[in-house]
Amino acid sequence: MSKQTGNPGHINKKAAKRIATRKRILDTATYLFARLGYHKTTIQDIAYHIGMTTGAVFHHYKSKTDILDDVVEELNQSFDQYIEFLEEDHTDFKAMIHGMMEIFMDRFHNQPDSIIALASLAAEFSGIRGPVIVKIQAAYDIFVDAFEEALNRIEAKPTNRAAAVCIISTLQGIALQALVRDGEMDIEDLIAGFISLVNGPA
Repeated sequence: MSKQTGNPGHINKKAAKRIATRKRILDTATYLFARLGYHKTTIQDIAYHIGMTTGAVFHHYKSKTDILDDVVEELNQSFDQYIEFLEEDHTDFKAMIHGMMEIFMDRFHNQPDSIIALASLAAEFSGIRGPVIVKIQAAYDIFVDAFEEALNRIEAKPTNRAAAVCIISTLQGIALQALVRDGEMDIEDLIAGFISLVNGPA
């Protein structure tokens, strides 16, 4: 007789549940890191917001540092849509910026925490040189490298890398101001203001 190896469907369901739970932990951690900061967020905070016990969170992650590592890894991927767009053959700078702003608005409306969390973590860890800030900078550099290359294809300049750093800073600043000025200005108003600067006087 052949030896039974168990029900593959059951194993798949168990794996799917584990993946879904880890995603809930990461999404909640990203939300809290964006608003409270990493150091002020506790495992208890994460567990409470999900409706889990701290023990259940620790079943999936050994420490808050492990959660942070995966959050930063997820934030790396938040630039994918920008990278795909920047790899297109752009020849007009203003049109490229307009396209970037459309992607940014879509991300702000659908995944604002991915923008705000990276800015918050960068500010929190910027004075603490170590592996975390190296990973955060690497996440930024995915965008910066692609934007610099896109600028170089339009016109190679020695200032293009600095310009790429400035544009990601601008995007994150706009996102934060949209939260600060909620009720006064919305994200569309702020983007329109930025675009008016790019376009220059009429």
